[in-house]
Amino acid sequence: MKKILVIDDNKTTLAMAKQAIGDEYTVIAVISGYQALKYLEREIPDLILLDLNMPDMDGKQTMRRMKSNEKWADIPIIVLTVENSPQTEVECLEMGAIDFIAKPFVPQVMKSRIARALELEDYRRRLQLDNEKKRMQLEKMKSQTIMVLANMIDTRDTVTGVHVRRVSAIVETLVKKMRAAGMYPEFLDDRYVLSITLAAPLHDIGKIKIPDTVLKKQGDLTEEEFELMKTHTIEGAKILQAFADEIDDNYYLLLGKDMAAYHHEWWNGKGYPYGLRGTKIPFCARVLAVADVFDALISKRSYKQQMTFDQAFEIIKKGSGGHFDPEIVDMFLRIRPEIERVALIGIDD
Repeated sequence: MKKILVIDDNKTTLAMAKQAIGDEYTVIAVISGYQALKYLEREIPDLILLDLNMPDMDGKQTMRRMKSNEKWADIPIIVLTVENSPQTEVECLEMGAIDFIAKPFVPQVMKSRIARALELEDYRRRLQLDNEKKRMQLEKMKSQTIMVLANMIDTRDTVTGVHVRRVSAIVETLVKKMRAAGMYPEFLDDRYVLSITLAAPLHDIGKIKIPDTVLKKQGDLTEEEFELMKTHTIEGAKILQAFADEIDDNYYLLLGKDMAAYHHEWWNGKGYPYGLRGTKIPFCARVLAVADVFDALISKRSYKQQMTFDQAFEIIKKGSGGHFDPEIVDMFLRIRPEIERVALIGIDD
C-alpha cells in the first residue's frame, strides 16, 4: 500500500482522513510541520496532504522546507485549506503544490484527487526512468563512437587502442580524487568528471591531418617535420569545435577541444602551440598532460622500450612546476597505488 503523510494540527481532520482513505493507503498522521520533517528524515511517503493553517510553522513554511531539500523536493503535495482565494492557490502552486482539497473535505473527492495525483506521479517516474535509460544508451553510444574514432587515430599513429583507454582511466582517477579532496569546487563536479573522462581519448584527433611520412617516421623528426607535427593540436581543436557547433549537448566536446589544443602546453610557458603559462592553460589540459606523458613513458613503442613505474613517476615528479601543474602532480604522486592499478591495462609483463 502506498503511504500518505497527512499534516494537520486538527485531530478531527486527521481522523477523518484516516477513515476516508485508510482502506486503500497507509496513512501517517502528524500534527505539525516539525513532526512531518522528522518523519521525512526516516521515510519518504508517496504523497503528502498538507494543511496551510498551523501554529509555529504553517503549511507554506513547511512546504518551503520540503522543496528546498533535494531528497523531498519531488514528493507530490496536495494542500488542505479552508482558504479558496486565487492568490493563495497561485502562491502554493508556484511553491510546488500539485492540487488543492477544500476543507471540510468530501471523502470521495479526497480519494479521487489522491488517486489522480498518484497516477500522475507514477507516470512522471516512469517517464523519468525511460528518459534516464535513453540518456544512458546515448552516453554509451557516444562513448563507443569516441573510442572507435580514437582507436583509428592511434592505430594510424602505430599506437594500440589501449593507449586511449588507459589515458582516459588515469584522467578519471585523478580528477575524482581531486574532487573528493575539495579542489576546484567551482567547476569540478560529477558532470565535469564524466565529460573530461569521455573526451580525453580525443586529445590527439588532430593527427588525422598529419601525413604518414611524418606521423609514422621511425627516426628523429627534422625541425620542419616537428613544426608540422605540432599543428595536430590546432587542427584537433578546429575539428572538435566544428563538431561542437553541430551538437546541442556539446559540453564534453568543448572540454575535448581544450584538451586537444593545449595538452602540449607547459606550466612554465615552454610548451606549444601558444606558449601558455600556469593557470592560463585550461585545467582539463593540465590534467591530461600528466596522464598522457605518464602513459607514453610506461608504454612500449617501436622506437623505444617502456619505462618502469618507478622511472615514470620520477620523471613526472621532476616535471612539477616545469612541465606540469604542481598541484596536479602532488595529487598524482599521492595516489600512486590507484594510478598503477588503472595503468596496468594492456601493459606487457
